Amino acid sequence: MHQLLNDPVDVIVSFSDNRVRPKKLRWDQREYEIKQVNLIHTATEGAKRLFFFSVSDETNFFKLRLDTELLEWRLVELYTE
Repeated sequence: MHQLLNDPVDVIVSFSDNRVRPKKLRWDQREYEIKQVNLIHTATEGAKRLFFFSVSDETNFFKLRLDTELLEWRLVELYTE
């Protein structure tokens, strides 16, 4: 099942070699451990720079958006089997 969302989420990250790597995601009163970072890309929205992280745990695929101006994480897509 594929869902387009725009839900605020809490994300625990690690910083290493000038990179941000999501480790855990808290959404809808559940916590998900991120096993794989599949893709990272950036986009601009006006003067704002956004980072997108396509990540997965063992059963779900998530697309996260980091707004660098607001320092806010959002879950924008979810794919579950």
